[in-house]
Amino acid sequence: MFKKTKICSSIACILAIGAFNTAFAAEEVDATKEDANEVERIEVTGSRLTRTTFDAPSPTTVISAETIKMTGDLNLNEVLTSMPQFGKGFDSTSGNYSFGNSGINAPDLRDLGATRTLTLINGKRPVPIASDSNMLYTDIGIIPSELVERIEVVSGGGSAVYGSDAVAGVVNFILKKDFEGTTVRAQLGDSEAGGGATQSATLVHGMNFDEGRGNFSVSLDYFKQEELLFADRPGSANTSRYINNPANTGPNDGIYDKIIARGLTFPWFGGDQQMFGMWNGVAGDEDWYQLSGGNATLRTPAANTIEGGWLANDGSGFSPLVDAQSRNPYDRINAYARFGYEFDSFSMAADVMYSKTSSEDQIDPAFVWESYHSLDSLIASGYDVPGAVTDIMAANNDYWVSLPQVFRDENGRGRGHSNDRNYFAASVTFEGDINDNWSWDAYLTSGFTATELEQTNALRKDRFDSENLRLVGPCVDAGTCPDYNPFEPISGAVADYILADHITYTDVVAHGFAANVNGELFELPAGMVQVTTGVDVRYESIDYKPSFLWSNNLLSSFMTSMDANRTIKEVYGEVLIPVLSDVFLVKDLEFEAALRYADYSTESASFTSSKLAANWAVTDDIRFRASYSEAVRAPQLAEMLGGMSIGFQDVTDPCDADEIDGGPADGRRKANCQALGIQDGWDSNVKGKKGKVVSAGNPDLEEEKANTLTVGVVFQPTFIDDFRLSVDYYDIQLEDMIGRFGPSSVMSNCVDLESINNDFCQQVNRAANGDIIAVNDTFLNSDESRRRGIDIEVDYLFDFERRFDWAGELHFNLAATHQLEKSFTSYDYVEGTPLKTDSLGKIGAPEWRGNFRATYSVSDLVVRWTTEYSQGGPVELDLNPERYENADVDDSIVHNLWLGYDVMEDLNVYAGVNNVMDEKWVDHPYTNWGTRIGYSLLGRSYYAGVTYSF
Repeated sequence: MFKKTKICSSIACILAIGAFNTAFAAEEVDATKEDANEVERIEVTGSRLTRTTFDAPSPTTVISAETIKMTGDLNLNEVLTSMPQFGKGFDSTSGNYSFGNSGINAPDLRDLGATRTLTLINGKRPVPIASDSNMLYTDIGIIPSELVERIEVVSGGGSAVYGSDAVAGVVNFILKKDFEGTTVRAQLGDSEAGGGATQSATLVHGMNFDEGRGNFSVSLDYFKQEELLFADRPGSANTSRYINNPANTGPNDGIYDKIIARGLTFPWFGGDQQMFGMWNGVAGDEDWYQLSGGNATLRTPAANTIEGGWLANDGSGFSPLVDAQSRNPYDRINAYARFGYEFDSFSMAADVMYSKTSSEDQIDPAFVWESYHSLDSLIASGYDVPGAVTDIMAANNDYWVSLPQVFRDENGRGRGHSNDRNYFAASVTFEGDINDNWSWDAYLTSGFTATELEQTNALRKDRFDSENLRLVGPCVDAGTCPDYNPFEPISGAVADYILADHITYTDVVAHGFAANVNGELFELPAGMVQVTTGVDVRYESIDYKPSFLWSNNLLSSFMTSMDANRTIKEVYGEVLIPVLSDVFLVKDLEFEAALRYADYSTESASFTSSKLAANWAVTDDIRFRASYSEAVRAPQLAEMLGGMSIGFQDVTDPCDADEIDGGPADGRRKANCQALGIQDGWDSNVKGKKGKVVSAGNPDLEEEKANTLTVGVVFQPTFIDDFRLSVDYYDIQLEDMIGRFGPSSVMSNCVDLESINNDFCQQVNRAANGDIIAVNDTFLNSDESRRRGIDIEVDYLFDFERRFDWAGELHFNLAATHQLEKSFTSYDYVEGTPLKTDSLGKIGAPEWRGNFRATYSVSDLVVRWTTEYSQGGPVELDLNPERYENADVDDSIVHNLWLGYDVMEDLNVYAGVNNVMDEKWVDHPYTNWGTRIGYSLLGRSYYAGVTYSF
């Protein structure tokens, strides 16, 4: 048999209690049952020291392959987000309204952002992929769930052991190796209401050779997820939202300021008909008419428009759900091969992974915001104004008309994007023994990701004059412009001329080399002092090539190219010192320390990270553990060296009529807005819309710093068989957090300081009438964030046969997190003091999250019931009771059922129902987008699969 590696030994340890557990990493190898010379040392995620047990000082949770299978999820990030330690990260709902994020799946421990969670595959950094902002992430969507042996999750800073990014913790995916035989698995799933169907097929084959000294294994995997449209879930997205209550008379009147409006539509936005608006002086807004067949019909009266006229409350407008996807479609093909061989004096393992993923996103069509045009100007421009329009003008004695434009292609499609990503990585690892007490290992890894982003039906501003509503550009010079009339649907020729598909390429390259030496220095009365030390050299680069149209500012947004790289050189050391052993109240007491020095070629200064830890086993029943780390996150290449980009974001203008009474109590906001030429009652041009935001990298950024503390206890009583309890406190304090002020904060600081003579106002570009033209925003080391809480895990296996001579066993597992703080501290430039905001308790920042599993297994049958809980809360904290109608969002409680049956020794069939109670969460504006953890729009879903081994 091929000799077990360190990792192989650890698998056996973890799964010793049963194949269906979410195991604690506190499993201990029963060394007394083996010859001392046969006990191998293992490496646990969170430390490079080897040990004979899993009793590491850092809290570690292990998710087994069987637990992954029993979720029914074929996307590993969905497995992780069901755990209470994780935030949303990137998933299948993250691509909507992005420049290209569809298909990215990246975990996010403690909801600190995916860039602050270090993700490893077999203990090594994989090649990252780039998001639409050129930030680099480990995309775990490329990992087939069938290949995963287990996932190890370590809470708390791990930078001293692994380097940058391990601020919130480490997620390590351990892939299967030394596989022997052939296994085929297939699974199909779909939602009861339709949408989001999945299918997968995996083939794994492995063989030993040369009397077990060598092993070769290969796997092929296919996974497909279909789209889930918002239109498939009535009541979702923009059809339900908070609006200003027209019945509100002011503060303390007992009437809600904001109420929930349902069945909302757009008077013209996203429509498939030509629309024009006429001012209704009585209603104080526009009546919207539809032009069709030469007739003009009043479709949405001004009296039925709300929120500045951009929404209709009578259902007469166009559905907001037509074009948008709640979940993006996704296709993945994976190939993986591994070769390992045990030579006389060392072992070697080489692996190759290839993945091709495709995904897409669809959104609303290109458009031009409504603007007023006089009849005379339209005639002067040569347009044939329909008689139905002039008749309505005459009837109203008003010869100005509001003309928005919506541009769909000749097939009626709006805008969208598709992503094709190719991932390739190869590595080779060598391991050997120097002597009985010392060992070494080294590895080389190299790879790339190549992304092709195609965006469709983008409006070319060099070919359409949005202000004057006319075709411009080369067709005018050549005299070949197709016929265009703003009162008529565009022809295929016009669509071909003004709408464009364009392709952007992003290449990421990564190389790595590491070498480590591990051994025993000398012996103390309590045991051997162990050390490990090593070097780590990495290279990473990103080459971002936006399309010609994008990079030449010919579209509504603008991106410049980026070609950047850096080299990281690190050296580290780690030591374990046994202090006491087998004395009163101390079965074992040991301390750990680690220090890492890092030098980045893109920064003028180097930095260090460190760790101190203690592990105290009082008896065999109870153990205390603690760890303190100084962790870092180096600024990414895009944050430092990213080129200029221009896009559109949701912004709030402080000078708008709904906002001008905010700000400091002395009323300076209103006075400063007036100094900008803006008077009371002014409606901002970005109200309810997206504003133009200009951003770029900042080469002067420094690393983020975090102090992380974990203190816990593990209780595994010898007088209760198969029972384990762990309670761990965590505290993560992040400083010099890299981020942007955000366009809304830039604008509010401009008018909330003592005068408008400040740096913030220099970043806000307004037109003479006060309209926002653009806001500049860039990266800064400016903020702080903190996460505190308590993780609780209880595991109990009740063996009926052993205790009552009944058939089967029942296994309970409860994992829960009680969050104590989720705060963000920014600097209040108005008051000159730090401004700390703790969102704990509001929706999206639950005090409690939990996951309960009950698994019954008897003979060839296994049944699991899972309950996932996430506490709801108010939409805002410390609210005036009048502020929001239905301000509290209900708790999320989702039940799942899984059944598996071994038809024969080599054939297993299984089926499951997720979200048994069919919760869809479309009844509240804060959950009807389906983007919050626990509040999915998918509803009840079913899946079934088969696994055959031979």
